Amino acid sequence: MEKFGNELHYPHVEKIKGKKYKDLWELRIEFASNIFRIFFFLPKGNIAILLHGIVKKKQKTPKKELDIALDRMNEYLRRKKDELE
Repeated sequence: MEKFGNELHYPHVEKIKGKKYKDLWELRIEFASNIFRIFFFLPKGNIAILLHGIVKKKQKTPKKELDIALDRMNEYLRRKKDELE
C-alpha cells in the first residue's frame, strides 16, 4: 500500500460489499499458508486508515469482524469531527 497507494487493485485490495460497509476496503495478504485480511478506509486522498485485521479461515468473512472495523471507522470519524469543532 505504501508503494502503490489507492492504485493497488484486485486481488490485493477489494471493496467490501453491502450498503452498510460502503466505505470499507479489504487488503489481502498471503503469507506461508495463511491468508490475512486487513480492513481499512480512505478518509482523504492517498491516506489509508487500517482498522482491523484477521486471519481468514472460512470462505465468507464473518460479519462480526466487519462490524468491528465499521465501529472503529465511525469512532475515528467522530474523533476527527470533534477535533474540528
